[in-house]
Amino acid sequence: MKQDLECTHKYFFCKMKTSIADMLLVIPLLFFLDWIIMVVIGCFSSLCGANSSFYTTIYLYFGVTLLLLTFLLIFYSLIKPIFHHGIAV
Repeated sequence: MKQDLECTHKYFFCKMKTSIADMLLVIPLLFFLDWIIMVVIGCFSSLCGANSSFYTTIYLYFGVTLLLLTFLLIFYSLIKPIFHHGIAV
C-alpha cells in the first residue's frame, strides 16, 4: 500500500513538472493572443469611427473580461492535474 502511494506521488510530481513546463510556454502565448485580439478590435473600431466613449466602456470591459477568462483558463489548467488523479495537496 505504501509503495502504491509512493508511486502515485512520484507520478503526480512528474506530471506536475510537465504541466508547469507546458504552461510556461502557453501562458505568454495566451497573453500575446489577448493583445493581438485587443489591437485588432481597437484598430477596426478606430477605422469605423469609434469615439472616446467606446474605448472607456465597451472596449475596456471587453479587455478586462478577456483577461479574466485567460486567468481562469490558466488557473484551471494548473489545478486540473491535481484533482484529475485524485490527489489533493
